[in-house]
Amino acid sequence: MPIRDIICTEDILCPHSHEVAPHTMTAVNQLSTNQTASDESISPDRSFLNDLNRFQRILMVTDGTVTELLEQYAAETIKVRKLFEKVETSFDELITHHQQYLDPSSLPVLKRAILLQGQTTKTNWLYAESSILLDNLHPGFRADLLASREPIGRLWEKYRYETFKTILNYQKRPAGELAGYFELPEDSTMIARTYRVYSGNKPIMIITEMFPDSLFQQ
Repeated sequence: MPIRDIICTEDILCPHSHEVAPHTMTAVNQLSTNQTASDESISPDRSFLNDLNRFQRILMVTDGTVTELLEQYAAETIKVRKLFEKVETSFDELITHHQQYLDPSSLPVLKRAILLQGQTTKTNWLYAESSILLDNLHPGFRADLLASREPIGRLWEKYRYETFKTILNYQKRPAGELAGYFELPEDSTMIARTYRVYSGNKPIMIITEMFPDSLFQQ
């Protein structure tokens, strides 16, 4: 099964999601001048952080792995619960609010939605949507990403990826259909950030992370 055909829903892993060999990596492209200039011109409103408590602010600005922060807060191991995963080759099918940060040359893109969940308590701590530029990833990283339940941050450590993040957006939005994952009313407020991840001078993914503003109040 070619990598472009992989699709998963909920936390059921695809039986062939490890079969990435048919899709070989393309030659490494240098980060475009336009891309760099675009990110440098983005300056999220940091006053957004003023109404958040200390731990919420840390989650919003950290350049490290959110998983480790959540494990320290929750005092339990954090695992990934995959909700949806599909390789897209059509730009119009990408996550709508990520399209402004991508272009057709980014394809193929792995589109996925996950929860970071406590391994013991099954508490959902964070929801994330990712647009992952598959051709810019190490093949082993790409295979593990598709086949495992490990958070992305742990895979960065496993493959010793040197990464940096550019914060693109802070936002508050209604929980809507995500409310059920956190056992909250649909009109609850979610706190969100969107950021771009680079490695080896290449963009490798766009990630939006969200959690209820009622979490992390202790």
